[in-house]
Amino acid sequence: MNTEKAERFWNRLSLPRQFILAGSVVMFGAMVLVGSWVSKRIEQAAVQNFAIIAANYVESFIAPITQDLAEGDTLSPPAKQAMIEVFSTTALNERIVSYKIWKEGGLIVHASDPSLIGKVFEPSEDLQAAWTGKFAASLDNHVDAEDASEASLGISLLEVYSPIHEVFSGRIIAVAEFYERADPLVAELRSARRNSWLVVGSAFLASGLLLAGIVQAGGRTIQEQLAQSEHLAEQNIALRRKAITANLRATAQLEQTIRHVGSDLHDGPAQHLSLAALRLDSAFDKNAGPNARSEIRASIDRALEEIRAISRGLALPELEQMDLASLVRAAISEREVQSGIDVNVTFFGSEPKHLSYTEKLCVYRFLQEGLSNAVRHGGVKSAEVRVAVDTKIIEISIHDDGSGFDMNAVPGLHATGGQGLTGLRDRAESIGGSILVSSNPRSGTTLTLTLLREQYNGNPTNPRR
Repeated sequence: MNTEKAERFWNRLSLPRQFILAGSVVMFGAMVLVGSWVSKRIEQAAVQNFAIIAANYVESFIAPITQDLAEGDTLSPPAKQAMIEVFSTTALNERIVSYKIWKEGGLIVHASDPSLIGKVFEPSEDLQAAWTGKFAASLDNHVDAEDASEASLGISLLEVYSPIHEVFSGRIIAVAEFYERADPLVAELRSARRNSWLVVGSAFLASGLLLAGIVQAGGRTIQEQLAQSEHLAEQNIALRRKAITANLRATAQLEQTIRHVGSDLHDGPAQHLSLAALRLDSAFDKNAGPNARSEIRASIDRALEEIRAISRGLALPELEQMDLASLVRAAISEREVQSGIDVNVTFFGSEPKHLSYTEKLCVYRFLQEGLSNAVRHGGVKSAEVRVAVDTKIIEISIHDDGSGFDMNAVPGLHATGGQGLTGLRDRAESIGGSILVSSNPRSGTTLTLTLLREQYNGNPTNPRR
């Protein structure tokens, strides 16, 4: 059960917090290990240095006195008296609390405690190391049988083993063991441990904080990227839906256009041609009147006229060869002729380069539909067209001072336009543009087409007519 709770708690944490928690545990463990190792090394080095200094100091007094041990296992009376005087009257008395002189096999041949003289003890590791010519020392390690009296003192002692060499041959003839007061050493070790832990702890804390900051920053970056990815995914889904909707609308409009053209052909040119066909046989009758052929010709002429009218509605002018200004003027001129509306046009910026046919067609249809709406729905006789070219966009707006309408009262018109502009809106969005509608009964209606462009060689200042 506890494992499940811990797993749920862990899974609820964010990735940076998981790293910080796990990293804190690992770094704390590493800090304890490194701090302990450093403290141990400092203690060993300090003890060893103290031991060497003390051993050299003591050996300078003891070695000349104990040369009798090169030939036997006992000291002469003068040597014993000299040992007593050295450790009782010199500066060693303030530092050394006890001492022992060892021979091989664990025999104590002389000691500050007379009860130990002549006794044999199991050689300790430090004593054995001293017989090999090494200085050996330990701090407060009074576990051997011969250390009972020193352990009973209840003070910190540095136990040092120092080999005693024969003056002429240099061979080890005995080992001196002495116990030095370790209060200064303990204080120094305490200060060294404290400083080492401060250094190690500060280093690990700084490293942990730095890594935590880096991980937090990386976590924020990942979260932002994930949020952006989710946002982009939502946008892609929305765009896909819009594309599907636009295709469905385009298909419906195409079918509607085909039916409309079919109806126009059936109700117009087809009827005239049917009439001409019915009268064609009678036109070649000898008794046919003079008007028969003229009626046939008139029917054919009317059929051709209506076919041309229908084809003009389907086929646009030669947009490929037109620049933006010519295209705008052509669309405006067509509406001025057809509806009698007076249009004032203003250009801002310079002519854009590389305007595609799709963009030209979108602009042309927008002007056709917008000006037609101004006449049909706004009831106006004049309108204003503004064409602004910037380094990033083309913006074309149609404004009229007509009756307008309340956009809040007509559902579906907010920022998109009515049903008459649905096709234009889909066309604009399919090439990355947009169409906005702004209208109210007091100030009229404004339609705005915005096309995004990658590059323009334009200057949005200095308007030209």
